[in-house]
Amino acid sequence: MLSYKSQDKNIGVVVYEPQRSGTFPALLVIHGSSGPVSSFVGAYAQQLANLAYVVFFVRYFDATGTIWASISGIRTDFITWLVTLADAVTFVERHPKVDPRRIGMLGVSLGGYLSLSLASKDRRITAVASLMAGMPPEIVAETTYMPPTLLLHGEADATVPISEALVVESLLKRLGTKHELKIYPDRDIASRVWRKWTLLREHCVF
Repeated sequence: MLSYKSQDKNIGVVVYEPQRSGTFPALLVIHGSSGPVSSFVGAYAQQLANLAYVVFFVRYFDATGTIWASISGIRTDFITWLVTLADAVTFVERHPKVDPRRIGMLGVSLGGYLSLSLASKDRRITAVASLMAGMPPEIVAETTYMPPTLLLHGEADATVPISEALVVESLLKRLGTKHELKIYPDRDIASRVWRKWTLLREHCVF
């Protein structure tokens, strides 16, 4: 595992590289509130690397010593995590196998909220995809830019209501951003989407 410094903390990063020479798009994979031990987020990272991405699994909870995030903890630490992930982008763009003009983020649940939020502020991010996520209303209100965006959501998701994704879709339409919203009838789409990891290639926007 590699690491980088953010706010005087060491942040762990697991890197998966294509098994050939050259430079490639980078994909930061951002886990949800259950933390970096979440089984499905890291499970297919090498498969994504085999699609010719350099994949960075960022342990951003290291910034706050969090094991799993409660609602109150998310409110308290959200901005700290955003700064940590912005520093991760700096770390990623310096990697010798990364094309710094093509840096994307893939976030799940809380990780999706963070990915979408950071993508609205950091133009080094050239594409963003979220699973089961939205954006905080205060960030939606101040957003004037988004990169190409893919939203994946379960229509009956009780944890993150589909309305959260629809708010982001409305923002993207208003901004004229290239985007796609893919709605699944199931509630838990995570394992289904990751099993069909070719979906990410089919909808690749960077």
